[in-house]
Amino acid sequence: MPSFGSNKDVVKRDMNFFAEFTANAAKMTRWLGYGVFVGIVVVLAIVAVIVYGVVRNLIVKAAITELETQLASEEYAGLEGRSAELQQELNDKNNYYYSLSQMRAVVDKQGEVSLNIPDALKDSIPSDSYIENYTLSKTSLNFNGYSFSYYSVLNLVNMLNDSDVFAAPVNVAIHRVDGSSVGTLEDFRENGINNYYSFEITGALTQDVYVSVSRYLSDGVTLVSLGATETNSYRVGDSYSISDIATYTQAGVTYNLSSVDAGGRTLTPDEVASISAANELQGVVNNTIEIKLYYSAAVEEQPAA
Repeated sequence: MPSFGSNKDVVKRDMNFFAEFTANAAKMTRWLGYGVFVGIVVVLAIVAVIVYGVVRNLIVKAAITELETQLASEEYAGLEGRSAELQQELNDKNNYYYSLSQMRAVVDKQGEVSLNIPDALKDSIPSDSYIENYTLSKTSLNFNGYSFSYYSVLNLVNMLNDSDVFAAPVNVAIHRVDGSSVGTLEDFRENGINNYYSFEITGALTQDVYVSVSRYLSDGVTLVSLGATETNSYRVGDSYSISDIATYTQAGVTYNLSSVDAGGRTLTPDEVASISAANELQGVVNNTIEIKLYYSAAVEEQPAA
């Protein structure tokens, strides 16, 4: 016959079961309390964010309403029209300034006759020669006279070249003449060989050449000058450099270089891109040239959708 435990064992097992059940129930109660607390905190945080958003939205709407009311007032009602007027006034002043600078450039390019040339000519005359007449202009020197020696005339020309008077080889005409055609002994002292040479020399003078730089705003239809024309003088064969040309800023607006005309030749897009990258235009000046820099308004990049 099977044997069952005593009543004490049954009671002991029941008591252990209820003790374990009670402990588990208490543990679950604690976790449930924690969960409720966390849930309340989360709900309160969400409510706080919603309230903050609503309040902030109300503040922004109030600020917008106030700004709209301010912009609708008489003080701001004509700002757009006034802005257009000021822009036109700026354009007019720039054009006027540009016109004045163009007139100044014309004056600058006229050049002047160097007062040192007559002195250089006087210092170069050999002792056996004399100058009968000379004509001096802004671009050329012409003179004629007589000499006892053919080579003295050539020496005269070389001395003038060493003084940087002429810009290019000169035209020299030397002819032997009869002594009687020169004058009496009192007018022109006779030498032992009795050789007389007449000469005439004509040459282009060394002079400055000019590089003028003008800037324009172009929208493809109209041109607006951006400030004055800048004119600088150089010697023939000198190198010139124009820097800081990739962009141009005026009245707080920045424009980008879009095209270049140098001496009547429009540069290619690749050449313009190279100039913009270097932020400089360089060259050698052999004659007076005008450089025109054309700019366009910077295009603002649209944000990606």
